[in-house]
Amino acid sequence: MVSTRSRRARNAARRVVAVAWPLVLATLALTIPLSAAGAFPAAATRAVARAGARTPAPFLLDDQSEWVVAPAAPKAGGAAQPSSPFDLELSAGHPPSGATVEVVLYPRLASRYDLENVVRNGPRGSPLAKTQPAQLTGLPPDPRTAGAVSLDLSVVQTASTGQGTRIGLACAPPTGTGTCTGVYPVEVDLQRSDGKVLHHFTTFLTYVAGKSDHALELAWVVPVDAPVSLAPHPSGPAAGVKPLTTADASALEVLVSQVHGSAVPLTLDVSPETLQQLQGSGPDGRAADTTLAGLSVDQTLDEVLARPYVPVDLGALAGAGEPTEIDAQMAAGATVLSHLRVETTGAPTPWVQPGPVGNDITAGLAQLGTTQLVLPDADLTPTANATAVGTWASTFSLTLSRGGTKTSVEAAETDSWLDGQFTSHRDDPALAASQLLADLAMVHFERPNTTSVRGMVALPPARWVANPVFDQVLLDGLTQNPVVDPVTLSEFFASVTRDGTRQLLDTGTGPVLKRSLARVVSRARVRLSNFDGAVSGDPKVLSELDDFLLATESADLSPRSQEAGVSSFEHMLRQQLDLVSFAKKTTFTLTARTGWIPITVESRAPYTVKGTLSVSGNKFVFPHASRRHVMKLDHQTNLWRVDVYARTSGDLPLQVKFTSTNGQLVFAHDVFTVRSTATSVVGVVLTVLALAVLLIWWARTWRSGRRQRRLQRTNAPGNGAAAS
Repeated sequence: MVSTRSRRARNAARRVVAVAWPLVLATLALTIPLSAAGAFPAAATRAVARAGARTPAPFLLDDQSEWVVAPAAPKAGGAAQPSSPFDLELSAGHPPSGATVEVVLYPRLASRYDLENVVRNGPRGSPLAKTQPAQLTGLPPDPRTAGAVSLDLSVVQTASTGQGTRIGLACAPPTGTGTCTGVYPVEVDLQRSDGKVLHHFTTFLTYVAGKSDHALELAWVVPVDAPVSLAPHPSGPAAGVKPLTTADASALEVLVSQVHGSAVPLTLDVSPETLQQLQGSGPDGRAADTTLAGLSVDQTLDEVLARPYVPVDLGALAGAGEPTEIDAQMAAGATVLSHLRVETTGAPTPWVQPGPVGNDITAGLAQLGTTQLVLPDADLTPTANATAVGTWASTFSLTLSRGGTKTSVEAAETDSWLDGQFTSHRDDPALAASQLLADLAMVHFERPNTTSVRGMVALPPARWVANPVFDQVLLDGLTQNPVVDPVTLSEFFASVTRDGTRQLLDTGTGPVLKRSLARVVSRARVRLSNFDGAVSGDPKVLSELDDFLLATESADLSPRSQEAGVSSFEHMLRQQLDLVSFAKKTTFTLTARTGWIPITVESRAPYTVKGTLSVSGNKFVFPHASRRHVMKLDHQTNLWRVDVYARTSGDLPLQVKFTSTNGQLVFAHDVFTVRSTATSVVGVVLTVLALAVLLIWWARTWRSGRRQRRLQRTNAPGNGAAAS
């Protein structure tokens, strides 16, 4: 009997999930008695993955054989060898007494379009074969999944009678065409004892002759990230981004464990900010980062893309004229990954754009030096070539136009139908994974004998949350798959055949970053840069402010949230600037025309600040070029005496300012009052002249009065001289 898959790989992967199970258990706060001996069953993990569903399916597919290998040709005179079995692992919640399971096989599908219709609407037409209804309670328990039962079916190329567990493909001559390989719909029914169908689901049987010489290449891009969420009123930059939830952290930890336990080549699209968050989530998160670092050592097996600090829309930033932010994002991402010892692909790394794409991305790709792009199929113009040969499974040259200049990059599209299956059947993730594997097989069988290398890129939808059941079934199904060959994204671009030239949709318009928001971000970056130049010793708050500003640019956030984030950043930066201030005394007295004014700069910052103290006032002259002074604020109080000359007396305003050394960032600003009591030479002369005039006037007035009094006495009646 030919094995349908690597049991060793499958069991090892199950053990990975079992070991990581306590993390998921804590995530969802389930109270399940823990077995004192060893690992948890895979069914427990699947139960956790289904927890929280609105209406959990009462009849589930837990796992299945993802392909069946045709028997080898019998030797002359020898008996025909059987096909490998088709194994279904099933779970039923509270089935009625006497419930039975029946399997119905439908004819081989002719196209991927037919497969999509079957997934949406169920199989149609006359079935090829049916099994005899089997008592659910009579089926053997699955040895790998607690609570599940195993239904092993024997697949033959002839027709079957509907008795027992044999299903016939009816493809062998003389009744069949002799062409058996392909994808067959399989309906699995849970019935009452009277034959009424209670529940059912549709999966697929992939029948192969052996390992294909022209397998379909699959580049599975696995996002290792969690959505960025900003705190509404953070107390500081360290609290500006909400920490990972327990559920997000546990899901990521299990995902990394599953990738580590699999030999399937993968491309990991990691968010450095998420890995940074995992560092602070606890020992399990730090262990996940360490595991990821180990995975990145061999980039031929699991490659890690060089990515920005948070997921950003490259086209939106480039279109808004924000090259500085693109550089800052990539530099911060590289710093975090380097600190965690996570190695990335060599430059130029492929750029994966999960959202809408416009021509503005041209400038962003050129800035990164990237010549390979993965973009959604919905952003591309339809092409007749794709419909002529079935599913588009080639790379192509993408023509981009910006500012009247055209350029081309090597591109690959993600398939919206394929990607959507990552989040379909949330209540039965194993079924969703099996349908995705059948979909890939169907793409292969559209052109199974082509000499050109065909391939597809699988990228889960935005805000995808890793599901341990789905991921494990998919990893198992890709291990030693005869018709699908997993590769890294770099290998995908190197090996998949390029086919023609394609263009973006007519508009070529992607997301646009509001100009007002772009200006605010630019000003914030300049202010942070000036702050960086003013502080010494690389304080932690500097990197925290930088990380928070970068986080506000995350594509996970709405424009309103981004604007609120930049506003919070400005508030946080102002809090740091306010740690520098002038002493409270704001009035000084000069008793002479010249003198020294003591200015005390206080610093409550836990780091050294270097800046320029400047004074100004049109009532003063500053000799000896003393109006500017470079200071290092490395004490709580820092004194500088400024030499001034007062032009006049009275209360004179003196403006003082402490800024960054380039003068562009103001830490503190105040107005001092200088009271000048000195008298000027002109004032003294005028005063003396006034006194002299007053004395002369007084003397003349006194003398004139005396003369008049003397005359009056002389002319008075009775005076002797007058009588004679």
